[in-house]
Amino acid sequence: MELSSLCTSKKKQAKRQNFPRLNKSQLPVTCGCKDGVLHLKKYYNKQKCIFSEGQWFKPTEFERFGMMERNKKWRTSILCSGIPLQKLIQDGFLSSINFMKCKVQETQNKKSSVGLEQQDEKINDNQENDNDDGGGGGGIDMSMFEGPTLPVTCGSESGILHKHRFASGRCGRCIRTENFWLSPEDFVRLNKPDGTWRKDIVAHGKPLGKLITKRVLELHTVNCDCEICQELDQYLNDDVCFVCDSEGDLVCCDECPRAFHSQCHIPAADGDSPGQWSCTFCVMKNMEDSSQKTQQDVLSSPVSQYTLHCQCLLLHLLHESVTDPCINVPENSENICGPIMLGRVKMNLKNDDYQTVQQFLSDIEYTFHHCTSNRDNDFSKMTSRLKELFETIFRLL
Repeated sequence: MELSSLCTSKKKQAKRQNFPRLNKSQLPVTCGCKDGVLHLKKYYNKQKCIFSEGQWFKPTEFERFGMMERNKKWRTSILCSGIPLQKLIQDGFLSSINFMKCKVQETQNKKSSVGLEQQDEKINDNQENDNDDGGGGGGIDMSMFEGPTLPVTCGSESGILHKHRFASGRCGRCIRTENFWLSPEDFVRLNKPDGTWRKDIVAHGKPLGKLITKRVLELHTVNCDCEICQELDQYLNDDVCFVCDSEGDLVCCDECPRAFHSQCHIPAADGDSPGQWSCTFCVMKNMEDSSQKTQQDVLSSPVSQYTLHCQCLLLHLLHESVTDPCINVPENSENICGPIMLGRVKMNLKNDDYQTVQQFLSDIEYTFHHCTSNRDNDFSKMTSRLKELFETIFRLL
């Protein structure tokens, strides 16, 4: 399979002095082939704020209307005089409004009040069951539930729950597993088809129903009209780049949850190509198994025969260099370890500077040696990880 097409467009660059003159109440906007007017008062009130061709749209709806829904990032898809709204937000010309979040309000209409009362009854039942576990319901160390994410399990399945994506059982793909973003109900179905998400999904030994009563998680109203609750097919991919763990204009894989900055991916993604796109990991996974070789056979082979394998291995290491303290060593004030020095390996691979796979791996080990000077234990851990990835990705005998 050839890495040839993408699901996003590259972010256009614009200098601050070239920004358009902003009207106090309205902005002319475009998205794909559609023109519209963004009404700022409605925008700040999180209402349908873009008027186009006789209709009102939310930003995500206008993105679909302009045939740019593959981007999944309305802030970069919608332009004002050719400049992405994201750039206006970053430079302080426009405030950032989060259309994803909708908290439970104290004043609700009758329908939502009834719905929440029914939900609270189920939650209270779970709370009573939870209080019978011998701990009396007291003495919970709430500090372990702080932060933007929670490790969760349901039976043998595990994942990471991202609080800002949580809405309810059915809405909000908030649980990231190895291969998918799932709603709580979908996560339960993987292991307990007859289970209930409030009771059977557990974080640090406590069910989600208990965490809702403790305000660790905020349940959206029954009639919530935020993006999470209305756009059930959105948010299938990560919010940050797999390689550098930061936000921005991301290229989303159509086969897995990963997303990348165009230049972080290996090979670099062409931001102007529309259509379906698969990341290097998925292309590698879809390759037919060829006859396995011995380690020595692979090491002596030209890199050109194993380009995809080398790219996949390097992506893994770049990802881990951001998240693994053994690679991204905090004591190093110049921070030359991990990403920067592996970036040199990435450039050499791109320029075809390696003749054999052995040269490619030796250069990575050389990088590890410089990152772990006088720390033999760290160097041993990193070379062991390299060996593990090498044997897995190259499918050695």
